[in-house]
Amino acid sequence: MNRRFLAPILFAGLPILMMTSCDKDDHDHNHVDIEFLEPNDGHTFTSAEAADVHIHVRFTAEDENHNVFLRLYPEGDESNLILDIDLHTHSKVVDIEEDLDLSGFAPGTEFHVVAEACEDHECEEMVSAEIHFTVN
Repeated sequence: MNRRFLAPILFAGLPILMMTSCDKDDHDHNHVDIEFLEPNDGHTFTSAEAADVHIHVRFTAEDENHNVFLRLYPEGDESNLILDIDLHTHSKVVDIEEDLDLSGFAPGTEFHVVAEACEDHECEEMVSAEIHFTVN
Protein backbone atom coordinates (compact mmCIF):
# COMPACT_ATOMS: atom_id res chain seq x y z
CA MET A 1 0.00 0.00 0.00
CA ASN A 2 1.22 3.44 -0.83
CA ARG A 3 2.43 5.33 2.26
CA ARG A 4 0.65 8.55 1.35
CA PHE A 5 -2.72 6.78 1.70
CA LEU A 6 -1.87 5.12 5.03
CA ALA A 7 -1.96 8.28 7.21
CA PRO A 8 -5.42 9.47 6.02
CA ILE A 9 -6.85 6.00 6.55
CA LEU A 10 -5.47 5.84 10.08
CA PHE A 11 -6.77 9.31 10.95
CA ALA A 12 -10.20 8.52 9.52
CA GLY A 13 -10.47 5.32 11.58
CA LEU A 14 -9.24 6.76 14.88
CA PRO A 15 -12.48 8.64 15.78
CA ILE A 16 -14.50 5.48 15.18
CA LEU A 17 -12.30 3.54 17.59
CA MET A 18 -12.53 6.30 20.20
CA MET A 19 -16.34 6.48 20.00
CA THR A 20 -16.75 2.76 20.63
CA SER A 21 -14.79 2.79 23.90
CA CYS A 22 -17.56 4.49 25.91
CA ASP A 23 -20.83 3.91 24.08
CA LYS A 24 -23.78 5.46 25.93
CA ASP A 25 -26.22 2.74 24.88
CA ASP A 26 -24.09 0.05 26.51
CA HIS A 27 -24.54 1.55 29.99
CA ASP A 28 -28.18 2.59 30.35
CA HIS A 29 -29.75 1.84 33.75
CA ASN A 30 -26.44 1.04 35.43
CA HIS A 31 -27.23 1.08 39.16
CA VAL A 32 -24.34 1.78 41.56
CA ASP A 33 -24.33 0.80 45.25
CA ILE A 34 -22.20 2.85 47.65
CA GLU A 35 -20.96 1.22 50.87
CA PHE A 36 -19.11 2.97 53.67
CA LEU A 37 -16.95 0.19 55.07
CA GLU A 38 -14.95 2.46 57.41
CA PRO A 39 -15.90 4.40 59.44
CA ASN A 40 -19.52 3.73 60.26
CA ASP A 41 -22.03 6.57 60.29
CA GLY A 42 -21.95 8.29 63.69
CA HIS A 43 -18.60 6.78 64.73
CA THR A 44 -16.54 8.73 67.27
CA PHE A 45 -12.76 8.57 67.15
CA THR A 46 -10.74 9.34 70.27
CA SER A 47 -8.07 12.03 70.06
CA ALA A 48 -5.44 9.25 69.97
CA GLU A 49 -7.20 7.55 67.03
CA ALA A 50 -7.55 10.85 65.13
CA ALA A 51 -3.96 10.61 63.88
CA ASP A 52 -4.83 7.52 61.83
CA VAL A 53 -8.41 7.61 60.52
CA HIS A 54 -9.06 5.02 57.84
CA ILE A 55 -11.68 5.84 55.18
CA HIS A 56 -12.89 2.95 53.01
CA VAL A 57 -15.72 3.36 50.51
CA ARG A 58 -16.80 0.77 47.93
CA PHE A 59 -18.71 1.58 44.73
CA THR A 60 -20.29 -1.50 43.10
CA ALA A 61 -21.95 -1.13 39.70
CA GLU A 62 -24.31 -3.49 37.91
CA ASP A 63 -22.34 -2.98 34.70
CA GLU A 64 -19.34 -0.72 35.34
CA ASN A 65 -18.52 2.47 37.17
CA HIS A 66 -17.81 5.62 35.18
CA ASN A 67 -17.04 8.49 37.52
CA VAL A 68 -16.91 8.23 41.29
CA PHE A 69 -16.40 11.11 43.70
CA LEU A 70 -15.42 11.14 47.37
CA ARG A 71 -15.23 14.25 49.53
CA LEU A 72 -14.46 14.73 53.22
CA TYR A 73 -14.73 18.02 55.05
CA PRO A 74 -15.53 19.40 58.51
CA GLU A 75 -19.29 19.75 58.94
CA GLY A 76 -20.47 23.16 57.75
CA ASP A 77 -17.20 23.97 55.93
CA GLU A 78 -17.42 22.42 52.44
CA SER A 79 -14.59 24.66 51.23
CA ASN A 80 -12.13 22.90 53.59
CA LEU A 81 -11.80 19.70 51.55
CA ILE A 82 -9.60 17.23 53.37
CA LEU A 83 -10.27 14.60 50.74
CA ASP A 84 -11.39 15.39 47.20
CA ILE A 85 -11.26 12.42 44.83
CA ASP A 86 -12.68 12.41 41.30
CA LEU A 87 -11.94 9.10 39.59
CA HIS A 88 -12.87 8.02 36.07
CA THR A 89 -12.88 4.25 35.75
CA HIS A 90 -14.55 1.37 33.97
CA SER A 91 -14.28 -1.17 36.78
CA LYS A 92 -17.32 -2.95 38.19
CA VAL A 93 -16.04 -2.46 41.77
CA VAL A 94 -14.05 0.55 42.95
CA ASP A 95 -12.55 0.65 46.44
CA ILE A 96 -11.21 3.95 47.72
CA GLU A 97 -9.11 3.69 50.87
CA GLU A 98 -7.32 6.60 52.51
CA ASP A 99 -5.51 6.97 55.83
CA LEU A 100 -5.82 10.48 57.21
CA ASP A 101 -4.39 12.43 60.12
CA LEU A 102 -7.22 14.49 61.61
CA SER A 103 -5.46 15.17 64.92
CA GLY A 104 -5.04 18.86 64.06
CA PHE A 105 -8.78 19.48 64.37
CA ALA A 106 -10.37 20.57 67.64
CA PRO A 107 -11.98 17.87 69.79
CA GLY A 108 -15.67 17.54 68.99
CA THR A 109 -15.19 18.32 65.28
CA GLU A 110 -17.77 16.54 63.16
CA PHE A 111 -16.77 15.42 59.68
CA HIS A 112 -18.95 14.87 56.65
CA VAL A 113 -18.12 12.23 54.00
CA VAL A 114 -19.97 12.42 50.68
CA ALA A 115 -19.70 9.71 48.02
CA GLU A 116 -21.25 10.07 44.57
CA ALA A 117 -21.24 7.94 41.45
CA CYS A 118 -22.48 8.43 37.92
CA GLU A 119 -24.99 5.83 36.84
CA ASP A 120 -24.45 6.71 33.19
CA HIS A 121 -21.44 7.88 31.25
CA GLU A 122 -22.67 11.46 30.87
CA CYS A 123 -23.36 11.81 34.63
CA GLU A 124 -26.97 12.74 33.94
CA GLU A 125 -28.03 10.22 36.60
CA MET A 126 -26.13 10.14 39.87
CA VAL A 127 -26.42 8.28 43.14
CA SER A 128 -25.05 9.67 46.39
CA ALA A 129 -24.59 8.62 50.00
CA GLU A 130 -23.12 10.31 53.05
CA ILE A 131 -22.03 9.69 56.60
CA HIS A 132 -20.83 11.76 59.55
CA PHE A 133 -18.22 10.97 62.18
CA THR A 134 -16.65 12.86 65.05
CA VAL A 135 -13.18 13.25 66.52
CA ASN A 136 -13.14 13.82 70.31
